[in-house]
Amino acid sequence: MAQYGGLGGLGGLGGLGGLGGLGGLGGLGGLGGGANFAGLGGFLGAEDPGGYDPITTHGLQTTAEGLRHLTEDGATPTDKVLGFSDPANLSGLATWVRGSLYVSEYLAGIGSDAIVGTGGAPDRVALSFDGTTCLTLDRPANDLLRSQCRLVSNYATLRAERSAEIISQLGFPTAYFAMMLGLHGAQNKKTFELITATQVAAAHTAMIVKNYLAIRRPDQLDARLMPMIPTPGHGSFPSAHATEAYAVLTVLEAVVAAWDSLSDGEQRIKALRGLAERIAVNRTVAGVHYPIDSWAGAALGRIVGQVVLNRAGAGSAIEELAYSAGDHDFFDEDQRDPTIAATKGLTTTGTSASLSAKPAFSWLWSETVAEAQKA
Repeated sequence: MAQYGGLGGLGGLGGLGGLGGLGGLGGLGGLGGGANFAGLGGFLGAEDPGGYDPITTHGLQTTAEGLRHLTEDGATPTDKVLGFSDPANLSGLATWVRGSLYVSEYLAGIGSDAIVGTGGAPDRVALSFDGTTCLTLDRPANDLLRSQCRLVSNYATLRAERSAEIISQLGFPTAYFAMMLGLHGAQNKKTFELITATQVAAAHTAMIVKNYLAIRRPDQLDARLMPMIPTPGHGSFPSAHATEAYAVLTVLEAVVAAWDSLSDGEQRIKALRGLAERIAVNRTVAGVHYPIDSWAGAALGRIVGQVVLNRAGAGSAIEELAYSAGDHDFFDEDQRDPTIAATKGLTTTGTSASLSAKPAFSWLWSETVAEAQKA
């Protein structure tokens, strides 16, 4: 009689192994990026084996039955025990499991406060890490949003030119960052993993802040603004795309410096900065964000990127930022120049903090640095 008894008949249910093909829904990890769900994003299902097809499932079962007698006289296994709480174990985990650990390490120290304005002061959100405030964002008034609608309308003239970018950037635009640095899957697996971890961290953080500030999208304020893509189901301010783009930019600037192997690294950094700006602006072109959303998102992204680097043991002190929006368009050079940025509402408070490193991020950083192109 079959060792597994009547369950042999369930070999047909091995077809449900086909549902393991829902492990193939790990492919929805791609959709996780595609729909920009914060969750695990591109990590969702990555390297999850899922299940086998019905015939293979049944074949494995009968093979196990037929060969079991060859192993019954074996000695008790004496395999080496894996190290306790040892970062070296991380390399043996499925990518989606490491992704879960990155999210856990990042979110463990995050804090946020909704501060109700009094005496004419605006409502604001304060974002903190390990108890230290790193960013405050003032809630923009409705009159400012209505004024910003004219800029959203003007940007619509670029839709025909940028439609391919806008549609392909609905999710995490990893391919665009890869183009800037000549990354490919065979050589830069951990660099891609670091990019994804940063994007997921940024997406989570943006949703926390958006939820407090609750800002309507441009098309919800002005009937003349008809977006070319679906209006997302969350607030407009800050832009999550800008947050993600500037977080990745901040991390990749540090990666290029750590690699110290690209003779044209300075030009590539300039291209990365231009890309982050373009990704942010494309969302205004599409009609779903005000320019001030990009200002807030860029500031938030810089903080997220610096937090990721601190958690990786590779970052410098994080300078606290504060943003109180004015009626301005968004340009990367403006937010990068402290003097100009201050006139646009983005300021540093003079406070800074360093955060403790975490094992999973530290391991990922060392693996990424090891992927440097060698001369």
